[in-house]
Amino acid sequence: MAEEEQVFDFGTKKKKKSKDKKEKADKEDEPQEEVKLQGVDDWTPGPMKPYEDLLDRLYKIIEKHNPTVGNKERYILKPPQVVRVGSKKVAWVNFSEICSMMKRPVDHVQQFVLAEFGTEGAIAGTATARAEGQGQDGQLVLKGRYQPKHCESLLRKYIKEYVTCEMCKSAATTLRKDPSTRLTMVECSRCGASRTAASIKAGFHAVTRGDRKAAKQAK
Repeated sequence: MAEEEQVFDFGTKKKKKSKDKKEKADKEDEPQEEVKLQGVDDWTPGPMKPYEDLLDRLYKIIEKHNPTVGNKERYILKPPQVVRVGSKKVAWVNFSEICSMMKRPVDHVQQFVLAEFGTEGAIAGTATARAEGQGQDGQLVLKGRYQPKHCESLLRKYIKEYVTCEMCKSAATTLRKDPSTRLTMVECSRCGASRTAASIKAGFHAVTRGDRKAAKQAK
Protein backbone atom coordinates (compact mmCIF):
# COMPACT_ATOMS: atom_id res chain seq x y z
CA MET A 1 0.00 0.00 0.00
CA ALA A 2 1.20 3.41 -0.84
CA GLU A 3 1.79 5.57 2.13
CA GLU A 4 -0.69 8.41 2.51
CA GLU A 5 0.83 11.82 2.08
CA GLN A 6 0.76 13.79 5.25
CA VAL A 7 -0.86 17.21 5.05
CA PHE A 8 0.77 19.77 7.24
CA ASP A 9 -1.41 22.68 8.42
CA PHE A 10 0.73 25.49 9.69
CA GLY A 11 -2.25 27.71 10.36
CA THR A 12 -2.38 31.46 9.86
CA LYS A 13 0.36 33.60 11.35
CA LYS A 14 -0.97 35.84 14.06
CA LYS A 15 -0.03 39.44 13.64
CA LYS A 16 1.09 41.26 16.67
CA LYS A 17 -0.81 44.42 17.43
CA SER A 18 1.35 47.44 17.46
CA LYS A 19 1.59 49.44 20.62
CA ASP A 20 -0.13 52.50 19.11
CA LYS A 21 -3.06 50.52 17.77
CA LYS A 22 -3.48 48.76 21.09
CA GLU A 23 -3.55 52.04 23.01
CA LYS A 24 -6.03 53.47 20.52
CA ALA A 25 -8.32 50.46 20.92
CA ASP A 26 -8.15 50.74 24.71
CA LYS A 27 -9.10 54.42 24.54
CA GLU A 28 -12.07 53.67 22.30
CA ASP A 29 -13.29 51.05 24.76
CA GLU A 30 -13.18 53.51 27.65
CA PRO A 31 -16.44 55.36 28.31
CA GLN A 32 -16.27 58.99 27.21
CA GLU A 33 -17.26 61.67 29.64
CA GLU A 34 -19.84 64.21 28.59
CA VAL A 35 -18.39 67.64 27.98
CA LYS A 36 -20.06 70.33 30.03
CA LEU A 37 -19.59 74.08 29.85
CA GLN A 38 -18.37 75.63 33.06
CA GLY A 39 -20.12 78.70 34.36
CA VAL A 40 -23.18 78.32 32.11
CA ASP A 41 -26.34 76.87 33.60
CA ASP A 42 -29.02 75.28 31.47
CA TRP A 43 -27.21 76.07 28.19
CA THR A 44 -28.68 74.58 25.06
CA PRO A 45 -27.33 74.99 21.48
CA GLY A 46 -29.29 77.35 19.28
CA PRO A 47 -30.62 76.69 15.80
CA MET A 48 -28.15 76.23 12.93
CA LYS A 49 -27.87 79.29 10.66
CA PRO A 50 -27.05 79.16 6.94
CA TYR A 51 -23.56 80.05 5.79
CA GLU A 52 -24.81 83.00 3.72
CA ASP A 53 -26.41 84.64 6.78
CA LEU A 54 -23.21 84.32 8.79
CA LEU A 55 -21.20 85.77 5.91
CA ASP A 56 -23.52 88.76 5.59
CA ARG A 57 -23.26 89.35 9.33
CA LEU A 58 -19.47 89.30 9.12
CA TYR A 59 -19.46 91.84 6.27
CA LYS A 60 -21.77 94.15 8.21
CA ILE A 61 -19.50 94.05 11.26
CA ILE A 62 -16.42 94.82 9.13
CA GLU A 63 -18.13 97.73 7.34
CA LYS A 64 -19.38 99.11 10.68
CA HIS A 65 -15.92 99.31 12.24
CA ASN A 66 -13.96 99.98 8.99
CA PRO A 67 -16.12 101.98 6.55
CA THR A 68 -13.30 102.52 4.05
CA VAL A 69 -12.37 98.84 3.69
CA GLY A 70 -13.58 97.32 0.45
CA ASN A 71 -14.52 100.64 -1.14
CA LYS A 72 -12.46 101.07 -4.26
CA GLU A 73 -11.76 104.74 -4.77
CA ARG A 74 -11.37 105.99 -8.30
CA TYR A 75 -8.67 108.53 -8.95
CA ILE A 76 -9.94 110.92 -11.62
CA LEU A 77 -7.77 113.51 -13.33
CA LYS A 78 -8.38 115.83 -16.23
CA PRO A 79 -6.79 114.68 -19.50
CA PRO A 80 -3.64 116.57 -20.52
CA GLN A 81 -4.22 119.46 -22.91
CA VAL A 82 -1.30 119.95 -25.29
CA VAL A 83 -1.08 122.65 -27.97
CA ARG A 84 1.60 123.47 -30.51
CA VAL A 85 3.87 126.43 -29.88
CA GLY A 86 5.70 127.22 -33.08
CA SER A 87 7.18 124.35 -35.06
CA LYS A 88 9.45 122.73 -32.47
CA LYS A 89 7.71 123.17 -29.12
CA VAL A 90 4.47 122.27 -27.35
CA ALA A 91 2.72 123.72 -24.32
CA TRP A 92 1.08 121.56 -21.66
CA VAL A 93 -1.81 123.92 -20.88
CA ASN A 94 -3.29 122.40 -17.68
CA PHE A 95 -0.02 121.21 -16.17
CA SER A 96 -0.26 123.26 -12.96
CA GLU A 97 -3.90 122.29 -12.50
CA ILE A 98 -3.06 118.58 -12.72
CA CYS A 99 -0.24 119.02 -10.20
CA SER A 100 -2.64 120.64 -7.74
CA MET A 101 -5.17 117.80 -8.24
CA MET A 102 -2.43 115.25 -7.48
CA LYS A 103 -1.31 117.42 -4.51
CA ARG A 104 2.27 117.32 -5.69
CA PRO A 105 4.72 120.24 -6.13
CA VAL A 106 5.04 121.58 -9.64
CA ASP A 107 8.83 121.45 -9.51
CA HIS A 108 8.86 117.74 -8.67
CA VAL A 109 6.43 116.79 -11.46
CA GLN A 110 8.31 119.02 -13.92
CA GLN A 111 11.60 117.37 -13.02
CA PHE A 112 10.04 113.94 -13.60
CA VAL A 113 8.52 114.92 -16.96
CA LEU A 114 11.77 116.42 -18.29
CA ALA A 115 13.78 113.40 -17.15
CA GLU A 116 11.38 110.88 -18.71
CA PHE A 117 10.98 112.76 -21.98
CA GLY A 118 14.69 113.49 -22.15
CA THR A 119 14.10 117.06 -23.19
CA GLU A 120 14.18 120.56 -21.76
CA GLY A 121 11.37 122.86 -20.81
CA ALA A 122 10.19 125.55 -18.42
CA ILE A 123 7.05 126.70 -16.68
CA ALA A 124 5.46 129.68 -18.43
CA GLY A 125 5.70 132.70 -16.16
CA THR A 126 9.29 132.05 -15.11
CA ALA A 127 12.16 134.25 -16.22
CA THR A 128 13.22 131.86 -18.97
CA ALA A 129 9.73 131.53 -20.42
CA ARG A 130 9.09 135.27 -20.24
CA ALA A 131 12.35 135.96 -22.04
CA GLU A 132 11.32 133.64 -24.85
CA GLY A 133 7.75 135.01 -24.84
CA GLN A 134 6.01 131.64 -24.88
CA GLY A 135 2.89 130.37 -23.11
CA GLN A 136 0.74 131.65 -20.28
CA ASP A 137 1.37 131.33 -16.56
CA GLY A 138 1.15 127.73 -15.30
CA GLN A 139 1.80 126.06 -18.65
CA LEU A 140 4.74 123.73 -19.18
CA VAL A 141 6.55 124.51 -22.41
CA LEU A 142 8.42 121.48 -23.76
CA LYS A 143 10.90 121.28 -26.57
CA GLY A 144 9.67 118.59 -28.95
CA ARG A 145 6.50 117.39 -30.63
CA TYR A 146 4.63 115.53 -27.90
CA GLN A 147 1.01 114.47 -28.02
CA PRO A 148 -1.58 114.18 -25.20
CA LYS A 149 -1.25 110.37 -25.15
CA HIS A 150 2.46 110.69 -24.35
CA CYS A 151 1.71 112.98 -21.41
CA GLU A 152 -1.09 110.70 -20.20
CA SER A 153 1.15 107.62 -20.09
CA LEU A 154 3.73 109.68 -18.23
CA LEU A 155 1.13 110.77 -15.66
CA ARG A 156 0.11 107.14 -15.06
CA LYS A 157 3.72 106.25 -14.35
CA TYR A 158 4.12 109.21 -11.98
CA ILE A 159 0.92 108.39 -10.08
CA LYS A 160 1.97 104.76 -9.64
CA GLU A 161 5.39 105.71 -8.30
CA TYR A 162 4.78 108.91 -6.31
CA VAL A 163 1.04 109.09 -5.50
CA THR A 164 -0.65 105.69 -5.02
CA CYS A 165 -0.21 103.78 -1.76
CA GLU A 166 1.03 100.25 -2.38
CA MET A 167 -0.86 98.82 0.61
CA CYS A 168 -4.42 100.19 0.32
CA LYS A 169 -4.16 101.68 -3.23
CA SER A 170 -5.34 105.04 -1.94
CA ALA A 171 -4.34 108.39 -3.42
CA ALA A 172 -4.52 110.18 -0.05
CA THR A 173 -0.75 110.31 0.33
CA THR A 174 1.87 112.94 1.03
CA LEU A 175 5.34 113.27 -0.42
CA ARG A 176 8.17 114.32 1.88
CA LYS A 177 11.94 114.13 1.97
CA ASP A 178 13.59 112.43 4.92
CA PRO A 179 16.22 114.87 6.29
CA SER A 180 18.44 112.12 7.70
CA THR A 181 18.55 109.77 4.69
CA ARG A 182 17.63 112.34 1.99
CA LEU A 183 15.21 109.82 0.50
CA THR A 184 11.79 110.69 -0.88
CA MET A 185 9.05 109.05 1.19
CA VAL A 186 5.42 108.42 0.21
CA GLU A 187 3.23 108.35 3.35
CA CYS A 188 -0.41 107.25 3.30
CA SER A 189 -2.81 109.19 5.52
CA ARG A 190 -5.45 106.44 5.34
CA CYS A 191 -3.63 103.25 6.35
CA GLY A 192 -0.45 104.82 7.75
CA ALA A 193 1.92 102.90 5.47
CA SER A 194 5.08 104.51 4.13
CA ARG A 195 7.53 103.55 1.43
CA THR A 196 10.59 104.88 -0.32
CA ALA A 197 10.04 106.37 -3.77
CA ALA A 198 12.59 106.12 -6.54
CA SER A 199 14.79 109.15 -7.04
CA ILE A 200 14.36 111.10 -10.26
CA LYS A 201 17.39 110.82 -12.49
CA ALA A 202 18.53 113.94 -14.28
CA GLY A 203 17.54 113.95 -17.93
CA PHE A 204 19.09 115.53 -20.97
CA HIS A 205 19.89 119.21 -20.68
CA ALA A 206 21.15 121.18 -23.64
CA VAL A 207 22.99 124.46 -23.21
CA THR A 208 20.63 127.24 -24.24
CA ARG A 209 21.21 130.87 -25.10
CA GLY A 210 20.02 131.88 -21.64
CA ASP A 211 22.51 129.50 -20.00
CA ARG A 212 25.39 130.93 -22.02
CA LYS A 213 24.28 134.46 -21.16
CA ALA A 214 24.06 133.61 -17.46
CA ALA A 215 27.50 131.99 -17.56
CA LYS A 216 29.00 135.12 -19.12
CA GLN A 217 27.38 137.36 -16.52
CA ALA A 218 28.69 135.13 -13.72
CA LYS A 219 32.25 135.66 -14.96
